[in-house]
Amino acid sequence: MDDLQNKEGVEREPKASPQAPKLEMPKINMPKIQIEGLPTGKITNKLKEYRRVLQITKKPDMEEFKTIVKASAIGVAILGAMGFVVAIIAQLITT
Repeated sequence: MDDLQNKEGVEREPKASPQAPKLEMPKINMPKIQIEGLPTGKITNKLKEYRRVLQITKKPDMEEFKTIVKASAIGVAILGAMGFVVAIIAQLITT
C-alpha cells in the first residue's frame, strides 16, 4: 500500500513532519544593470530580431540545396577566373 493512500485506496495529503518546518526563500529584486555608453535596449532588440529570423527559417529540401550549391559554385568559379585574369595581366605588365 502506498504511503499516501488510506485503506480504501483514496489518496490523501502528506503530513508535514514536525521536525522540518516549511522555509520560504525571501524574494530578492535585483536592480537592472545599466552600463554607461552601452545601448542595452538596442542589443536586446537586435537579439530578438535574430531569434525571430531563426524561428521562421526552414531546412531546404534537396532540390533547393542543389540549386544553391550550383549558384555558389558558379560564383566562386567566376571570381576565381577574374582573379586569374587579373594576375596574368599584372604579370604581363610587370615584365
